[in-house]
Amino acid sequence: MALTTSNVYGDITISNDAVSMLVSRVALDCYGIVELAARRLSDSLLELFNKPSPNKGVKIVTENNKVYVDVYVILKEGVNREAVEESLHSSIEYHVEQLTGMLVKSVKIHIVGIKL
Repeated sequence: MALTTSNVYGDITISNDAVSMLVSRVALDCYGIVELAARRLSDSLLELFNKPSPNKGVKIVTENNKVYVDVYVILKEGVNREAVEESLHSSIEYHVEQLTGMLVKSVKIHIVGIKL
């Protein structure tokens, strides 16, 4: 389901894949995040055949003009987990609200593992 909103410029529709790519980029730019983790078996299978999944590690749900984001990440060893979560949460919330103009109701960060 795509994100839709209306403003002075008219009706705007943004695909979930576009928002997923934005969230992926923001997450990978955040200090302490090594990579996004596959959240489904199909994402893992695509990796085996060297085909990138556009929304690997990110789940976007919209209800009543509110956005719910789930992010599955792998952290770098030795970083402060709470600080990374807080930074990632605020960064995702800011960027998605700026891009879509919609309220981000929740950002859930799932830490799947830690890499050296």
